[in-house]
Amino acid sequence: MTEAMQREEKTRLSSSRTKAIRLILAGTAIFLFAASFTALHGQGPDSSKAADNKTQLSPQEQSVRRDQAYVRKLLERGTSDAKIETSLQLTSRFTSFNSSGDFHAYVLGLIGKAKKTLEHAKPSEQPSVTTLTAFAPAVPDSSSTVPSGNAATPSNPVGINSVKTSQQSSQTNVQDSNATSIPDSNQGTVPNPSPAIFGGAFPAVFVPSNARLASGGAVANSNVATVSGGSSTNGSGVGRSSSNEPVNSNTFNFDQGPGPGPIGPGPGCNLFPAPPSVGASVPLTYFGPPPSETNPSLVGPVQLLKSGTVDAVHGTITLPLYLGHMKGSNKNVWYILTDVDDPNVAAELGLNFSAKLTFASNAARTATLAADGTLVFDKGTVDFSPVRSIVPGPRGAEFPPASAQPGAVGDADYSPFVQVVNAGGVIYNAPIVAFGVDASQINFPDGNVDYSKVHDEVVTIDPVNQTVTINLINGFSFGRPVWYISMDTSIPLGAAIEHNTFAPLMQQLHLGGDDSFSSPVERIFISTNGAESGACNNPQRQGLSADLADGHRPNNVLGGIPTIALDYSPAWDAQLFEWTKDAIENGFRGQVREEFQILTFVQDGLITGPGGKAFGSSGFSINCPIAQRLD
Repeated sequence: MTEAMQREEKTRLSSSRTKAIRLILAGTAIFLFAASFTALHGQGPDSSKAADNKTQLSPQEQSVRRDQAYVRKLLERGTSDAKIETSLQLTSRFTSFNSSGDFHAYVLGLIGKAKKTLEHAKPSEQPSVTTLTAFAPAVPDSSSTVPSGNAATPSNPVGINSVKTSQQSSQTNVQDSNATSIPDSNQGTVPNPSPAIFGGAFPAVFVPSNARLASGGAVANSNVATVSGGSSTNGSGVGRSSSNEPVNSNTFNFDQGPGPGPIGPGPGCNLFPAPPSVGASVPLTYFGPPPSETNPSLVGPVQLLKSGTVDAVHGTITLPLYLGHMKGSNKNVWYILTDVDDPNVAAELGLNFSAKLTFASNAARTATLAADGTLVFDKGTVDFSPVRSIVPGPRGAEFPPASAQPGAVGDADYSPFVQVVNAGGVIYNAPIVAFGVDASQINFPDGNVDYSKVHDEVVTIDPVNQTVTINLINGFSFGRPVWYISMDTSIPLGAAIEHNTFAPLMQQLHLGGDDSFSSPVERIFISTNGAESGACNNPQRQGLSADLADGHRPNNVLGGIPTIALDYSPAWDAQLFEWTKDAIENGFRGQVREEFQILTFVQDGLITGPGGKAFGSSGFSINCPIAQRLD
């Protein structure tokens, strides 16, 4: 090839490259223009069709999408595949669309897809503070968790002399706690720090020793400072957390609100039973509907409090919100109904029937039915402005706490139990969830609740539509996992731990009689020193020390509930128990789930009352209406 021909070829190739580059640039410009147009106008060539498809999803497709979102959420919480399948049984509509389908295979498909999605998303996601700190030991840091000012603290429940009553003593206790902290691995052998302080029973009246009594007997709000780091601030300037999870290990005992829900991050904080297909040679779909649909006493799940809607995804129940008024002042009384001592009323309103409530009249306030159908209450008010706070004891022995203050305090005449004097004298369980406020002040239908005006167990409240959503709590009754709500306690320490209201009039309930004539109560069994090492990852986790260490509930054991026994009462006679040192050292301690199992261990000498005292009533009661039996 001559030199001239080579120059001509180079010119031709250069021209071709230039044309190609121009075509690419032109195509890119068109693409960018189209993308910009789509972004500005919200639609492209097929966008309207896609939107139509989205809005025209069949009910079956919508159900699958909901199930997929639910599965992903549970996986993000660390829930096991088996528990996801059990949880999905309560909410999925799969069987209604696929009566002969394989539910087990369907769930496995959803789990596999969700795991792939989460695996792809993992590199770009940052772990949350809760994930990193939820299992850290909850030993208070004196620089961040000790309240400033004087804390209103318990005077001496079961003789708890170690509960501090001032800033100075609280700081001293924290310093001592940090100095004597014992690793979780040795936690099982730690004796109670002050075994001699327990007197075997709570005194009848338990009022903070350094708190002055307001008019009517209410405990006045003390000068407890709010704790920074994770708490939101409401309109009144009081630090309040609206999260359903503990914010960090140093503040969740100070956070306001209901605390974590019942669907925890691990088996120790999530009591969903395993599906019956585990270990069987047949798929889950073989088992069909639960037998409880034929007979409620058989294998569940069974919703017991039928007046509301249980949300198994979030672990809440939404109940009707009622508005009554106070006699004389005409102040608003916002309340719920959960139990009643008349079986016909219970059946009509979807409430729990409790024959024992008939004997709660000594601890009940009174009300009359007005012409407009509302209740007018003669007495009983609640102050929701106090700031809930607890300083746990040393690591491995967090209960009893160094100090504690409830987030809501009733006056001397307040009890959740109400007798309607001009309507047959029927006694209702009607806990107050807000008092003396207008609807506009407690309108929190989307959360972010102001807990200086509303009960700490409330997740959302909607006075316009007259509903309130309340956190559910894990527990057991005769070996069966259950969900209940916690509304009131007869002593401040219990109310602080339970995130509920201190109700002084409940101290008039006759305790210790259990199922005898005139007894208004049923027993609840509460461990003080159950297994806590490993927090929610420990399937044996249980007890008040575990609660104060990781922020999740203690997995208490209830006596009889509807469908299991006839002796149910929402007024639970607290029976605190302690594993003996020998039982712990020999490895006998574990999670107990049934009343007679506990009583047998007491008989065998493995369990005693707190501090080695005689086992029995601890002298206080808790208002915990049952909501659902999970199996």
